[in-house]
Amino acid sequence: MVVMELVAGAINWDTTVFVDSLPKAGEEVRARKVISVAGGKGANTAVASARILGRDKVGLIGALGNDGIGEEQLKILGEEGVDTSCVKRFDHPSGQAYIIVDGKGENMILTYKAVNDMLRAEVLDCDIFNEAIDEARAVVVIDPPLEFALSLIERARVGDDGREGGKRIIWAPALLTRSGLNALIDGISKVDYLIMNESECLLLANTDDVMQGFKTLTRLGKRMVLTRGSEGCLFYWNGKIASIPGVDLSAIGLNAVSTVGAGDAFLGVFTALLLKGYGELEALFMANLAAALKVAREETRASPYYDELLRYVNDERVERFYTGIKVL
Repeated sequence: MVVMELVAGAINWDTTVFVDSLPKAGEEVRARKVISVAGGKGANTAVASARILGRDKVGLIGALGNDGIGEEQLKILGEEGVDTSCVKRFDHPSGQAYIIVDGKGENMILTYKAVNDMLRAEVLDCDIFNEAIDEARAVVVIDPPLEFALSLIERARVGDDGREGGKRIIWAPALLTRSGLNALIDGISKVDYLIMNESECLLLANTDDVMQGFKTLTRLGKRMVLTRGSEGCLFYWNGKIASIPGVDLSAIGLNAVSTVGAGDAFLGVFTALLLKGYGELEALFMANLAAALKVAREETRASPYYDELLRYVNDERVERFYTGIKVL
């Protein structure tokens, strides 16, 4: 298995229920529509990257059950051009997620991790994993079990020969932020980029002020990205912070439908563009745009293909947002 990018994270089957407004505790609301589609942060991110880099350039580390969902997931990933040689199968149910999306595109997610939690550090000690990690130019770690995530980060940092690997390591810990900064600090010290959304930032920094939390975390000295939904993202590097604006969907004639998977689209596109040689600020802006385009669509894995992304980048309606990048 030789790929440019290797992604590790969850593979789920998503059942999404669309409603006018999210229910309160004990409240019953009418569902407008229900769809059932492939999802999971790891798989979503791998697909988003593959749509930028092309077939057989992105590999996925994950877990699936020996069940019908597992077979369907492998088929779909193969059709997207994602290499699944490092997806392990277990006699355990495949992961699922149950999602409620309101009329504004906002969501609530219940995740049944199931087989996703079966990955253990010792899984990495085999030829196919070693080859994939050593050959990849970027390793993206999202939400496998914490022990596995930390072991993969260490293995990616130090090659099989014991020397520094010289590859980009990107960590978006997602649900793992619930473990707290102390549990994640060793892994953070070994990655090149730490990517989080606002709620994850609050958990890691143990604060109720997002900006204060972000500034506190910058003291760790790592390149950091704080995603802020429609407001774009913040990027910290070498003592500087840049604000990269989001793209207003209404300005390009689109409407928000579902934010589910937008963060995964952002992560996959950002990583892929770095591998294609884009600069960090340009890659972040285009990742914001990709996330916005995903929000305009129902499906979880609805990130744009490279040619589509370029068409929007070259649209004069988008250009004015790009000029809004500021170093604070």
